Amino acid sequence: MSQKGRIGRKQPPNSLTIAPPNIGETPSIFALSIAVFLRSTNAGVLVTDERHRFVWGNDQFMDFFQAGKYKGNQLDQTFRAMIAYFTPQVYDAEAFELKMKELRKKRKPYFGWELPFRNGKIYEISYIPVYDGPRFAGSIWQIVDVTRHRQADEELRRVDEKYRVILDNLNAALCETDLEGNIVKVYDSFCRLSGYSEEELIGNNITDIFVPEENREYARNLRRYRVEKKVALLYDMEIVLKDGTRKWVIASSGNIYDRDGKAIGGVGIHMDITPQKQLQRELELAKHAAEEAQRTQKEFLANMSHEIRTPLNAIIGMAHLLEETALNDEQKEYIKILKHSSGILHGLITDILDISKIEAGKQEVHPREFDLRELVQSMKHTFQMKLGQRPIQVTLELDKRIDSLLIGDDMLLNQILMNLLGNAEKFTKEGEIAIKVQLEDLQGNALWIRFQVCDTGIGIQADKLELIFQNYKQAEKDIRERYGGTGLGLAIAKQLVELQGGRISVDKGGEYNTCFTFTLPFIDTRRPLARPGGQDAENKYARIDFGQARVLVVEDNPMNLKYILSLLEKYKINHQLATNGPDALYFLESRQFDLVLMDIRIPGMDGFELARKIREDETRPNVATPVIATTATAMPSTLALARNIGITEILTKPYTPDQLLQVLNKYLNEDETEIIMEVQNISGYEFNPSLDVKYLNTLYESNIGYAIDLFDIYVLTIREELAKIRKVADAGDWDTLRFQVHKIKPNFSMVGLTWITTKLETMENLMRNNESLDTLPALLGEIVEEVNGFFPIIEKELQKMQAFMAGGGQL
Repeated sequence: MSQKGRIGRKQPPNSLTIAPPNIGETPSIFALSIAVFLRSTNAGVLVTDERHRFVWGNDQFMDFFQAGKYKGNQLDQTFRAMIAYFTPQVYDAEAFELKMKELRKKRKPYFGWELPFRNGKIYEISYIPVYDGPRFAGSIWQIVDVTRHRQADEELRRVDEKYRVILDNLNAALCETDLEGNIVKVYDSFCRLSGYSEEELIGNNITDIFVPEENREYARNLRRYRVEKKVALLYDMEIVLKDGTRKWVIASSGNIYDRDGKAIGGVGIHMDITPQKQLQRELELAKHAAEEAQRTQKEFLANMSHEIRTPLNAIIGMAHLLEETALNDEQKEYIKILKHSSGILHGLITDILDISKIEAGKQEVHPREFDLRELVQSMKHTFQMKLGQRPIQVTLELDKRIDSLLIGDDMLLNQILMNLLGNAEKFTKEGEIAIKVQLEDLQGNALWIRFQVCDTGIGIQADKLELIFQNYKQAEKDIRERYGGTGLGLAIAKQLVELQGGRISVDKGGEYNTCFTFTLPFIDTRRPLARPGGQDAENKYARIDFGQARVLVVEDNPMNLKYILSLLEKYKINHQLATNGPDALYFLESRQFDLVLMDIRIPGMDGFELARKIREDETRPNVATPVIATTATAMPSTLALARNIGITEILTKPYTPDQLLQVLNKYLNEDETEIIMEVQNISGYEFNPSLDVKYLNTLYESNIGYAIDLFDIYVLTIREELAKIRKVADAGDWDTLRFQVHKIKPNFSMVGLTWITTKLETMENLMRNNESLDTLPALLGEIVEEVNGFFPIIEKELQKMQAFMAGGGQL
């Protein structure tokens, strides 16, 4: 082996080596004098002779006790004199003297005698008698200063006691375990909580003894996670006590580490939260009961409103029909009173439905591109016509800086302004109603616009200003008696403003008696507004050019089909029609399309499934084609699912020609040239009040040409569609019926029969939840009867609109 090996390695020259002793030979250290040890130790040492006379002390002793009259290490003190020397310095002189005499008498080794001194020091005394054979030769006394150690121990004891008291007062039960969860230490508080004694707990597994069997695996996983991840945990858990009862505790557990940072166990603090859990359960039950009561109240309001509106609509419709017959002056006056009263009642019911929808969280914001200038100008014109010959002027101040198309929910804005203007109209006998629109802030393409609706009406007392925004509240007690109303109009306006992230307030004073101010955020498209002028529809369509773009339309509803296809033909867009999922998939696999416009609910294949098939295979020609889904129920869950499976955009039914045109322009018009919107700016048309006038005004925005198209499709198709539904219902095919109901329900809102859409939604929900199916035939029969009753009104409204358009906006 080489010299670097461990075995047989040679020692370098001149190295110091110590030869190991021979077997049986005494080590050389034993040849040294005992004085060497006594001088080398850090402890103080005293030596006595065989007569117990103290004869020697090492340097440490002489320094500790400042044995001043003695030089070097030699002493000459009797046993009694040494006791007398230390007696004044120790705390308990009598006990000190007794112990010293006892040690001298017994002559047996004694270790660990702690002796406290008056100067605060604590010394540990050890007594070692020395024998030479049977003869007593003397003794060695060792004195060690342990003050720091004992102070540290005492501090630890005080801290331990301090936290023990704190934990006891907090009703916090503390225990320590090893890595397997076996209990190694418990405190009194833990024993009190569990009902076990310390002896019963030590050595038992905390999970097995306390955690219910159904939760033990979860508890073990928590402990493993805490140890492996080296994290502290906070959790609540149900435990079983010694007597079998159960309690809830909140537990905080952490690891115990050794000096090397290795986990060697755990410590847990447990607090009884059973009363809090019981209170929480009671609160949850109370909350559930309150929510259920609120839901029942809202359902009652909605149902009662619908039930009242059904005969009310018939009354209004018949009143209008009766008005067109030959009547004498007295009868005309009666009809006028009947129309006025029924109109008031219709408005009250509509307000109740609106507030119920908002409070139920079903009101959603649907931003889209719109012309704000046109909206407020149309609103001004409509209200001026409504005021007729009353001595009230409607004025409009519009900030000239607002000169481009905006993105926001124009339908909600329209409703807010309608409510505020309606309120101003009700309380103003003469003077002015002012609409003011000002740009308040602009940051990038985000802008805030301030709207004001002011009037010279009766005004509001200063201490009542905030009250008016509460549900069913009006400023004065006699307001309802003098002016009527539910007190909901302003509450609805406030909630709609806040729903869009805005704020609303009301002021009193100045040139107006009342001034409502609200601000709303919008997005500036930076696209200029359409130039006013007499450009006809043909010229507008001539400017629309989508080139050779090809669109696949997947739709089976005849009313929607006729509407969509007529628009695509107007825009000169090549299109392919598929009325079911399999046909659509065939076309998609056969050729390339530039856009897919599909209904989510289609026969043969769900729209979501069709979208998945389009996106799943990269070899298919339309894997990257934009897919626009149309649906009557754009719930957040539907939107999230659509995004996840690759649907590009959702278009909510019913949609206007402008909205469809926006989508087509976005995905088919590569150079993004400006598309001229179709809105005809024809104002002043009043829908039959037996219909949902507020909804129709919001939907059509004075675009009567669009309304004519949809009313015409409704008249041509609705009876046939209802006949199909009636046949499916008679067969008890609930799945098909739910599908058909979903498809047809938007049609009724398009013609102002919004309550019928709501009833169809109720039917759809009952079928979705498989509830009260036996009531469906009666509910459907009621709907069919109501539709048939309103059919002549819809036909007459269609003729009235056609005459209005033919007369250039005059009847």
